[in-house]
Amino acid sequence: MEYISYSNKLFTVKRKVKEHHLKQNIDLSPLKILWHCDTILKKDHLFYFCNEVKEISYEDLKNTLEKMPDRFVEHPNLLITMTNVKFSELGLIESSNKIKDKKVKEYNLVLKSNNSFDFNSQMTSSLLNNFIKKNWGIEIDNNNKTSYSNPCIIRVYREDHRKQLEKFLNNDYKNNNYDLIIASQAYRAAASVKVKVNNVIGPLMRLLNKSGKLLVTHTCGGDSIQKVLKLAFKEKEAFPNTAKDIIEYLKSNPIGENNIYNFSKPINYFFEFKGAPDQTVTELFGHNIDAKWANILYVGQIPEKDIQNLENNRNLVNKIRKTIDGFDQIQFKNELFSITKAR
Repeated sequence: MEYISYSNKLFTVKRKVKEHHLKQNIDLSPLKILWHCDTILKKDHLFYFCNEVKEISYEDLKNTLEKMPDRFVEHPNLLITMTNVKFSELGLIESSNKIKDKKVKEYNLVLKSNNSFDFNSQMTSSLLNNFIKKNWGIEIDNNNKTSYSNPCIIRVYREDHRKQLEKFLNNDYKNNNYDLIIASQAYRAAASVKVKVNNVIGPLMRLLNKSGKLLVTHTCGGDSIQKVLKLAFKEKEAFPNTAKDIIEYLKSNPIGENNIYNFSKPINYFFEFKGAPDQTVTELFGHNIDAKWANILYVGQIPEKDIQNLENNRNLVNKIRKTIDGFDQIQFKNELFSITKAR
């Protein structure tokens, strides 16, 4: 897989097209939708159709911070902590100077004043942005996998409420201190139950306090989604296990000595696909069938190489489009369950 680093972001390259192969001033949005890309870059008369690597997204961090000024007015005792480390390292980030021989980069933004206008000015300041750009990066390891270039932690809170937050600021969070943890779409759907538990759910369970609760929600396809994916990728199972499988595994393989957990019965909830109001082609919606197919691939977390192989089989692509067009509605099914520490 080819990677491009641009503007402190990392992208995977899906297609390269020479400029002279395209009409002048052509709208490239339909090609982005067709090739399931979110970004187009250009260099030396060559267009690169790419997807941003989302594992540790600088843009997500920035977008989150931009929505926070009003929250600090509504909830003055709020403390926001953001980090880019793995779930299994969450207990270390506040208590260690180094993680995997990499120095922890720390930034504390202490907000002055008491109104959202001033808070916004401070949260969008060049100091914080420079810290993020310099340290919140992504690199490719020896196994060609993405990882953080530096383990980072950012804390944001109000100066006039520091006294109330002192016990949290000085707490290393290493041992059982969280009342509530929410894990939303925190692992790949196709991962085995063991991987989901060992890499995500288990580490988060260990961070709960004596009566803490972990809420877990993940996508599990849905009838129409699975029918389309099975037609497209017969050898692959996008959703090989369910919340029930995870709970049964946890009961058979307890987390932590002398700990007892209660597990709720999983519940389902659904999202329905909504097309563009006027069915025009846009970066967000695309043509109805194209947009549905793009969303199905996204929810199914299909690898890029599998999508590219599929696109070479025009007969199969046409069958898939006909199948998608035959559905009155497409529902995306999700599961939600909770884990509560009883002792």
